[in-house]
Order: sequence, then C-alpha cells, then structure tokens
Amino acid sequence: MLFLFTTLSAQQNGEQLSGSELEDMEDRNMNYLMQINEIVKDYPAFSYSYKMNDGKLQDVVVTGVDNDIDRKKLEVVLFDLKSNRNKMKTTANRMGVFYSVDEEAEYSGGKEALQTDIVSNLKYPEEAKNWGLEGTIFVKFVVDEDGSIPFATTTSNIETSVEMYMKDLEQQAIKALKATSGEWEPAEIDNVEVASLSVLPITFDFEKNPTLPALIR
Repeated sequence: MLFLFTTLSAQQNGEQLSGSELEDMEDRNMNYLMQINEIVKDYPAFSYSYKMNDGKLQDVVVTGVDNDIDRKKLEVVLFDLKSNRNKMKTTANRMGVFYSVDEEAEYSGGKEALQTDIVSNLKYPEEAKNWGLEGTIFVKFVVDEDGSIPFATTTSNIETSVEMYMKDLEQQAIKALKATSGEWEPAEIDNVEVASLSVLPITFDFEKNPTLPALIR
C-alpha cells in the first residue's frame, strides 16, 4: 500500500526520482549536514530560518555566526540541503522509507527529553577517551509508522588509526539511539503516517559530556 501511495503522489507532482537518484541526493544531504556541523560547533548561538514564497524556497537567514565567511557558507549549504529535500518529497526508497516529509518524526518528549534520554544511555568508551578520540557520530535511523526504530547505522568524518575504538563510539551511539525506540511520533506526508529516515548527530568530546548538536531540518 505504501508503494502505491508513493508512486501516485510522485507522479502527480512530476517529481518521480529513480532509486539511484534518490540515494545520490541523500548522500549529498549527509555531506551537507557534516559540513554544517563542522562550522556551527564553534557558534553555540547559531540558528537559521527559511524564507519561502508560494511554497518555494527563496533564501536562508543565519544568525549567531559572527564570521562573514562562515555565515555565507552556512547560507549556501543550508539552501542546497533544503532544495534537495524539497525535490525528494513524496518519493520513497525501495524499502518504502521516505527521506523527505511534510512533518518530521519527533521524539515524543521533545528535544530536551531526547537530549536527556540519549545522554543517559550513552557511555564514552574509556579506551577511546584515553586515546583522545573525539568527534561527531551521525546516526542515520528509520522511524517506522509505529514509532519504533527498526534500523540504524552511522557515518562520520572522524579519522583514527585504531579502528576498534571508532567502532566502539559507533556502537555506543546506535545503542543509545535504539533505547528510544517506540517513543517517537512518526513522520507524515499529506497527513498520512509514513516510515522516514532521520539523522541524529552525537558528539563525543573528552573534555565534556557527550552532547547532541543542533538538529538541522
């Protein structure tokens, strides 16, 4: 039933994408998110908003970033990210999972509860900490129609010569995220609940507690 809904909606909007095109666009989006995270980690007051006109993206306004070059970079990348997501609307992958939706999947307790619950279930592996391994793990996960998390994987741009320590960080991030399974409100397209892909960044910093950077929508 989900595949029928996907095909009809995409055809009506003239935005039917092939599976390979969809995956390529999602890979670019992941790269955009990593670029954004790398810049905004130095700007705790960072925020942004989109300017729309008749449902079309016109501009991105970034605040809380004092450096003009960084602010311009963020405006360009955020614009490209949002444009890509708009093109991907109403199209699911071969597993029936949507990468772009009308209403994003949300944690039932809100962002602060998500921060608290993730951190409380997160352990910074001592070996990785002692090695000085730190950075942001991006957990890509599916929120199903019932609010469960059937699948999660990770990506990052952290470089290390000790692969097993990196795997420890990834496993901890996935474990903490999966502990929230069943506590999510599913995404919606045209008021229909659908399975969707979400991305949650989790930062390991050995001078601080693990934290969740700003979520980019």
